[in-house]
Amino acid sequence: MNSLEKKIILTIYKIGPTFISKLANRILENQNDVRDTVKKLVLEKVLQRVQNVMVNYKTKENNVVTKHRNHTYFELTKLGEKVAKEMQFDEELEVREAFKTYNKALQNSLDNSTVSVEKRVYCVIDFPYSQESAVKIVLEDSFEILSKEYGSTITLRGEILEIQREQLAKLENIVII
Repeated sequence: MNSLEKKIILTIYKIGPTFISKLANRILENQNDVRDTVKKLVLEKVLQRVQNVMVNYKTKENNVVTKHRNHTYFELTKLGEKVAKEMQFDEELEVREAFKTYNKALQNSLDNSTVSVEKRVYCVIDFPYSQESAVKIVLEDSFEILSKEYGSTITLRGEILEIQREQLAKLENIVII
């Protein structure tokens, strides 16, 4: 059982039935990953969909709140409760309070976390003055940060994004080392 499966099982055990977007926000995980894992746990009969129109869930103060279901809620099965009771979670499980701390921007960044981090490379870029505006367009803000030497040509030294390096290589009369 992986870490995300453990988080989901223990969170639902702790707070009661919940829906996917609230669960993802409360455990600070990507909503699509949580959805896929919940589907897997339903197939394994650890979780099940809540059948009632009204659902009870727990708040931070251990109060029980009854709410009409607007979403598809999931709860532990008998097998899921048994697994949760037997499970030991090594790291501290952070379960945020529902909606009082709900942060849509944070959830969006988690949901888009599959975007890879751009690799930076060190370059020496040599080009004629006539290409300065084209180079500034490609490098944007990075242009001002780079070390510059002015002679018969302009020479830049420093780290740029690899994609910027590729774009510069397409320009004429530019030497990149």
